[in-house]
Amino acid sequence: MSRELAIIELIAQMTGQRQPLSDDAFWDVTTRQIYTTDMLVAGRHFDLAYFSPQDLGWKAAAVNISDLAAMGGTLRYLLISLGLPSTPELDLNWIRGLYEGFGEACQRFGGQIAGGDTVGSDQLVINVTAVGSCPVGHTPGHRYAAQPGDYIIATGFHGLSAVGLQTLRSGGAEQASYPASRAAHLRPMPRVEVGFLLSRRFERYALMDSSDGLADALLKIAQASGQRLVVNEASLPVHPEVQAYVQAQGGEHTLLRNTILYGGEDFELVGTVPEVDDALLQSVHVLGRVEAANGSPGAWLNTAESASASESLIPLSMAQTYQHFSASPEGSAHGA
Repeated sequence: MSRELAIIELIAQMTGQRQPLSDDAFWDVTTRQIYTTDMLVAGRHFDLAYFSPQDLGWKAAAVNISDLAAMGGTLRYLLISLGLPSTPELDLNWIRGLYEGFGEACQRFGGQIAGGDTVGSDQLVINVTAVGSCPVGHTPGHRYAAQPGDYIIATGFHGLSAVGLQTLRSGGAEQASYPASRAAHLRPMPRVEVGFLLSRRFERYALMDSSDGLADALLKIAQASGQRLVVNEASLPVHPEVQAYVQAQGGEHTLLRNTILYGGEDFELVGTVPEVDDALLQSVHVLGRVEAANGSPGAWLNTAESASASESLIPLSMAQTYQHFSASPEGSAHGA
């Protein structure tokens, strides 16, 4: 068990939470409110060399709004706390730009800034707490709700943010060739409408966002639900920019696969539902099916050309996903 999960398990025991791995957000069934918080640290989660203050404000809000979307909720309030170093570049104009980014996110998703705190710090730290709600008649999503026979679904494309980060790091003219990837990393778009749709339609479904990668989400849903998730490689959607970037690097098929599975920070929704139809397929991709774990929950990639074949299964690895307490979190869209 990683240090992060060990700490989460300990906190869950100390606070009496029943399902320590069930949600990134906390659901209050009495008030139908959702609470979530996320922290961004300079040098680990972002680099000011390529983040404008407006983009950073948007992203700090978006990562929390994405957690609300993963429970079928919508934003109501943001509480923002800043740890600010005494450096010339982080002046009042920079802070004004940061809050402009927060404001743009609130305008787009319907919430408002309700307060926060500031403190001097050795490095820039941005902590956002979001409060959302899930309407009466809607069912919030939970990681632990997957059952055998369910369809595995995901929104959008994975791997874009990882490509965006690499092109931002390299700088130069290359960035212009990957506009969708750059936008995915700097200004991720939480899938609020899809989460809301799922919460309205299904009384049982599993859902979380893919902030730490597609493989991470699949593994956590499998573990929390005690099931076996099998994803068909042929069903993984590949964005043209991800394909082009991998080819430009001279990469083999394995690099493309790993970029999609382990790239991270795409903030798409990943989950399972009991049924799909043409209307739902307008919003999500079907990646595979849930099977009974028989005592061995986990997630696998079926590399066979036929989705019905099962002779070519590769286990997904949590060790390859982003580790928040790693000394050097490389290989994902996180970090600077």
